[in-house]
Order: sequence, then C-alpha cells, then structure tokens
Amino acid sequence: MKIEADLSAALAQLDGIDERVAESVRPATLAGAMLVRREVEERAPRSEKAHWFYGKRRKNGTPGNKYLFEPGSLKKAIYIKFLDEKSQVGQSAAYKIGWRENSSSIGYVPYAHMVEFGTARAPAHPFLRPAFDAKKSQAEQLIIDKIKEAARDGSTTD
Repeated sequence: MKIEADLSAALAQLDGIDERVAESVRPATLAGAMLVRREVEERAPRSEKAHWFYGKRRKNGTPGNKYLFEPGSLKKAIYIKFLDEKSQVGQSAAYKIGWRENSSSIGYVPYAHMVEFGTARAPAHPFLRPAFDAKKSQAEQLIIDKIKEAARDGSTTD
C-alpha cells in the first residue's frame, strides 16, 4: 500500500517562518513594554497643585537650586527605551521603563526615586514595580501572541 500526498502548500507556508519570527521579536516586545508603560503612567502619583523640589546643598553650605514642578510632571517623565546592549537581533529585545531624572524639554523629575522608594521623612508611594507586577503576565502573553501571529502570516500589527 502506498500513500501519496502533495505537501508543497504546507511546506511553502514554512518558508521564511524563521525570518518572520525573528523580525517580530522587537515589535512584539515593544508592544508588551508599552502595555506596562501605560500602567506605570496610570499609577504614577499626581499632585493636586504645583510643588517645589529643592536640590542638594552645595559643599559651601548654600542651598541648592529650587525647581517648580507642575501636577503631572511625574507622568510626563515616564519613558521607554530600547536596550541595544541587552538585546540580540531576531532573538531577544530588552526595553527599560523608567523616569527622566535630568532636565529635558519632554519632562523630567529628579525626585521620582524618592516617590517610588520613600525617604527618611516621606513614605514610599511605589508605582513602577506594582505596575510591572500587575501587567507582566498580560505583557508576556501579548508578546507571545504577536510572535505567533507573525509566524502564521507575517503580520506584526498592533
């Protein structure tokens, strides 16, 4: 007994699958990271009114600079950055979600770490880690789904 089957159509679907998957790694991971970033922005505390931040005292004892921050400054300072040095093209992609601590026209807050972790005088109001913990599983599943989609049909749509 002999069974013959034409597998050319099935095999044709497999052509290029490795390239499609490799090309989808970075955009899929970015989609997962963006999901977490949105949660970080949602959880970032927002003051009711503008507030002052005082920089470190200088070595000569004079007070440091004084900065006025508007409500929502912390949310505006949240960013996402691709980490080239921790990524491998087509295999892994790493992103950092954090806050800008240095002066930027986009927005920055030099005190964000004090909000997240607290100080000797102020309690912590964590928002970064709880956001990550809340969305980690959902972000991982989103990444997997996007890579599967790319493997099936080459699409990496959002």
